[in-house]
Amino acid sequence: MKPNNTPPPDITAVHITEDRLTFDLQDGRVVSVPLAFYPTLMNSTQAERNEYEITHSSVYWPKLDCDLSSECLLQGKREARKYAEKSLRS
Repeated sequence: MKPNNTPPPDITAVHITEDRLTFDLQDGRVVSVPLAFYPTLMNSTQAERNEYEITHSSVYWPKLDCDLSSECLLQGKREARKYAEKSLRS
């Protein structure tokens, strides 16, 4: 099987509630996952969560050094354990 060379969809908006992370995508889809999938975001303050940069298919939180792509959410990927553990020590 050949790999899919289609780039991930661009992110147009980010929504974070107490328990959900949601991306609005340029193709009209909305993808949402439990915030618990990303302990770095879950353990951060609201002010830290609100400071992010959208660059095409990626969102970056500079104060948290956290970067997530639309592809990650679409695939239901969780934060890597080493980053999740680091957020608990911070």
